[in-house]
Amino acid sequence: MLYQNFRAFTWPWLLRRGMVLWPLAILVGGAYAAWHASGMDAWGDWPGLAIRACVATLLVVSVGPLLATWIRCWQLPLVVERVLVLLAILLGLWIGIIALDWASAYHALLMQAYAGRSMGPNVLGQTISDLLALTINAPVLVLIVAGGGFAAIYYLGERRRVAQYTARRQIESLRAERDAADMRLAVLQAQIEPHFLFNTLASVRSLIAVEPHRAARTIEALADYLRIALPRIRTAGIEKATLGRQIDLCLGYLEIMNVRTAGRIDVRVDAGEDVRALPFPPLILLALVENAVTHGIESKPGPGMIAITARTVDGFLNVNIEDDGLGLQPGTTPGVGLANVRAQLRDRFGACARFDIVSRAGGGVSARIHIPLVLP
Repeated sequence: MLYQNFRAFTWPWLLRRGMVLWPLAILVGGAYAAWHASGMDAWGDWPGLAIRACVATLLVVSVGPLLATWIRCWQLPLVVERVLVLLAILLGLWIGIIALDWASAYHALLMQAYAGRSMGPNVLGQTISDLLALTINAPVLVLIVAGGGFAAIYYLGERRRVAQYTARRQIESLRAERDAADMRLAVLQAQIEPHFLFNTLASVRSLIAVEPHRAARTIEALADYLRIALPRIRTAGIEKATLGRQIDLCLGYLEIMNVRTAGRIDVRVDAGEDVRALPFPPLILLALVENAVTHGIESKPGPGMIAITARTVDGFLNVNIEDDGLGLQPGTTPGVGLANVRAQLRDRFGACARFDIVSRAGGGVSARIHIPLVLP
């Protein structure tokens, strides 16, 4: 029923409940009087019996819930409130029984005037009699359902339903935040991809005249990179991104950078197939690898090393990106890329994720990501 959408035993609930049950109570009371009048062919008895029957049925459906609603407005401690609400429902049922007996007694009084006569059979009377056999002649159903007994059961489970509703709202909120994060991610990707593409094409243009072989290798590496990157651009949503795909994207990027730096970068990857298949947010790994190349390897003369390792430990995925470049310089502050990494991890995993950047033993930097295996 519609009134069940409201918290039980509150004034809005009582009003909506009344809109449903009060007309039904009046209909039953009127039908009860019509049953008598049609069966005895005594329509003069109908008004008095109808009024008493309607009052009785209205009391049945109203007294207990009204008392329980009034008690709940006191905002008593939960245990006390529940006890008093149940007592109010029981009191309402008792009053309902008395009211029904009062209406039945008046009907018995009317029947004394027709001593020796039985109700005459007719279609209307038989139909109403059959209907009443499911209502007035089933007092347990009437008193428990209409009198507020079912509402009392609903009321006792209200806290559980409120908790479930709150949990659903939190999940919906997290999903909305994740969708917003996906949208920010799409915007960020739209900014990063052209920037990297334009820089690579500018490098190719400068190499064509002096080192055409390196220019050709750069174009080949760029084509391989785009074969990996473009399908990811076309598919929306964090759910479809895996660690293996992000590693492949980073390898494509590093191949381009290796050509541009004349093979100065030694790339190492340690991640099993089971780990590569795990979900992993896009752009994070690429942003950290780009950061390692730009601030670690390119600024350092001679060869350099970038290593990507991934392990699962105690329900978490640990991913490390290391380089042996210049390391953390005093006074430097995190750039936009690292800020985006932190923001994306926070949006996606909340407090469950951890991201640290520390100096590496032997020189360079180690960026460490720690995320849960089961996505929230």
